[in-house]
Amino acid sequence: MATGKTNLTINELDFDTIKSNLKGYLQGQTAFADYNFEGAGINILLDVLAYNTHYEAFYNNMIANEMFLDSAVDRDNLVSIAKHLGYTPSSVRGAEAIVNITLGSTVGYGGDYYLPRGEVLSTTKDGIAYSFVVKDPVQIDLTAANGYHFSDVTLQQGKIRSTSFLYDSRDPDKKMLIPDEDVDTSTLSVRVQTSTSDDTGYTNSWTLGSNFNDLTATSNAYFLQESKEGQFEIYFGDGVIGKALEDGNLVILSYLISDGEAANGIGRNDTASSRSFSYGSGNTVVVSSESSGGSAREDSASIRFRAPLGYQAQNRAVTVRDYQSILVSDYPDIESVSIWGGEDADPPEFGSVIISFKPQSGLIIPEARKESIAKSLLESKNVVGIRTKIIDPDYIYIRVASDISYNVDTVSLSDAALKTLVKNNVESWISENLEKFTKGLRYSKFVKMIDDSDSSILGNETYITMEKRYTPDDNVNQSFKMDFGNAIYHPHQGHMAGEVKSTKFEISVQDTLKTVFVEDDGNGTMRMMEFIDGDSVLLDSDVGTVDYVKGTVSVSGLNIQRGVDYAEVRVRAKPSNRDIDSSRNSILVVDPDDSSAIAITSEVSTTGY
Repeated sequence: MATGKTNLTINELDFDTIKSNLKGYLQGQTAFADYNFEGAGINILLDVLAYNTHYEAFYNNMIANEMFLDSAVDRDNLVSIAKHLGYTPSSVRGAEAIVNITLGSTVGYGGDYYLPRGEVLSTTKDGIAYSFVVKDPVQIDLTAANGYHFSDVTLQQGKIRSTSFLYDSRDPDKKMLIPDEDVDTSTLSVRVQTSTSDDTGYTNSWTLGSNFNDLTATSNAYFLQESKEGQFEIYFGDGVIGKALEDGNLVILSYLISDGEAANGIGRNDTASSRSFSYGSGNTVVVSSESSGGSAREDSASIRFRAPLGYQAQNRAVTVRDYQSILVSDYPDIESVSIWGGEDADPPEFGSVIISFKPQSGLIIPEARKESIAKSLLESKNVVGIRTKIIDPDYIYIRVASDISYNVDTVSLSDAALKTLVKNNVESWISENLEKFTKGLRYSKFVKMIDDSDSSILGNETYITMEKRYTPDDNVNQSFKMDFGNAIYHPHQGHMAGEVKSTKFEISVQDTLKTVFVEDDGNGTMRMMEFIDGDSVLLDSDVGTVDYVKGTVSVSGLNIQRGVDYAEVRVRAKPSNRDIDSSRNSILVVDPDDSSAIAITSEVSTTGY
């Protein structure tokens, strides 16, 4: 009969604690009261029992974790749980570009000729060849003065693939799996023949079923899901929701396989001497909108984040979160999005929803793509009578000048290597903490990161400048207004000029070109200075205004020809506060192509303080 401890403690999962609890239980039994558990063979048996208990506890914990979206690790389980929420992970997306094509010869072409869907154009990027296909047929333009044209041709990156399946209801385990993992499901075309020999019905394209309320027993709809094999699978209705297939039906799929984000940015530097796309001999292809929108297949972290948002949206756009969910789900190349009602705009635009988003690649999304998103996606899902307006982000470029001091006795890097390290850390910090909507710069965290770059750094003096840009039209009088979104430094009236200052640009004055720049005079007025023999001479004492509190700069009435230092006119201002805010559709960024945007200097100290 047991006289000691008779109950096991079962709230521990650690191996050693489990073994200790087992040992304590046995020691409480009369038969083992004086037993040497450490030196006997039963010690090994206790190890086995503890191992088995620990193993089972761990296994059951993992199974429990895989049942929930927040804790599941295995992609199959994530996809399965997301399916319960009506969410299908997005596939690879092929980049799109818009081009104009001029034929070198007009022989054989008539006014009813169309550039067919699927026509292939070739290009290269970084030595790698890519194929783009015509997305939709485009009719030839016979009125162009310089030959036959195809205008605003939308190209999509990828190679055409096709596969087919013979439907057999007696084989319930047979799945219609798309064999290519890099398929772009947005390009999927599904057609059904009555049989392998009878193409009746083939001309009717089946559409992806997304709204069950619109589906009937005769709707030509297919459905899409990601299978446990990691491939995308299509399936069809049951005769109540969507038309059911019949035995012997031949299902034919056509789609593009894509290289995703690798093909973004093609055509950015398209010039007459170096055309980006080629289409046959003698034909000319001019890029009007560089390739963008390419993205990789949705990863597990994205599924975990987006699936609940998609469930909340229920495939309709009413709230801000609904719009965000639809955009990030259907357009995975979008990195950051900001949405607000038109009543909050300046000036107000009642009855509108205003959307601004930053793409994964580049800074803006081409106009044609913005129009396509607004029309094909949002306008079909938002509230009737609400207009959708998509605008570009308002970029505030920041420039960093940091002077670090370090202890020469403890530094292990060369001066140049230390400055490179700091610069790389600054770039990484900005990439991780800024460059998205509502992400402001917190000065104290920023300078601490610089100090923490190396143990030898004693401190730093860091100055940050804001920059806005204006691309001028050629040879016309023009005005521009820049909103920095932050107050501009202005300690008192009559301070020295130059807190707001532009880069150099050329203007035309009575058919004479002058190299000038504009700056504030310290009292809220923008003046224009001319460079003469290397000196700055006042040319016009009033060409605009500065509102230091609101952070706006206005310049008017200048016949700007071109930028001198840059293609655009850049205006720089010192912020009034060390912290720089980002609100609504403004984004703080550093120009990766401007080598002077981050300047790191150094000074040596022989003291440890």
